[in-house]
Amino acid sequence: MPRSRYACLLALAFSTTTASAADDATRVFVENGELHYAGYLDDAANGRLFALYDSLAIKPTVLAIESKGGIVDFGLDLGDWVYRKGLDVKVSAYCLSSCANYVFTAAPRRTVSNVAVIGFHGGMSSVTFTLGGEQKAKYDAMTKGQQDAFLADQRKDIEPVLQRETAFFKKIGVRQDITTYGEASRFDLPDADGWTFTREDFARFGVEHIDVIDGPWRPAMPGNAIRFTTIEVD
Repeated sequence: MPRSRYACLLALAFSTTTASAADDATRVFVENGELHYAGYLDDAANGRLFALYDSLAIKPTVLAIESKGGIVDFGLDLGDWVYRKGLDVKVSAYCLSSCANYVFTAAPRRTVSNVAVIGFHGGMSSVTFTLGGEQKAKYDAMTKGQQDAFLADQRKDIEPVLQRETAFFKKIGVRQDITTYGEASRFDLPDADGWTFTREDFARFGVEHIDVIDGPWRPAMPGNAIRFTTIEVD
């Protein structure tokens, strides 16, 4: 199962390798009195969203978001802003990775469709690195000592962002281990890309006030290209 993908890029996102650059462009707009954010979490998109909000005479109270995640710092920037503005978050399709970690958790109230997926697959406090492509090939060619030094450097690099993440969750009153809970060895998720929770178990982490449109809530990713399993909280 893929673990946190923060090595080097400090990113938490699911990528679509077949999508074009235009398809990946994040869109920010207002519709029916709600702010909309569609695409990967991005510094420029965040800036456009913040400027759009500031320009509106009547301030929206809802951020509708559809995102597969992005760079951790950008997710924390957006989550901090949502928390400060007291915006409710609405998810019709999916909010994954950094979006789930830092945006969905930051809202005072949340609305989801009956198929919306709030998907987790790791955070800055994860203990497992996942390397891919050229980076994995280089790592595999290293000696044991070189591998240990490489991982030590990686952990040193992420320490400032880990501290920021820890402070963020303390501020919003949500358990930080919501981002890593499914990594425990007692969960066997060989065919899943990550995990999600029931509304009752979300509340155990401090993520309350979730309204489900036309429930019951049965999360399902469009096309099943990415798979999430609902796990139980002890």
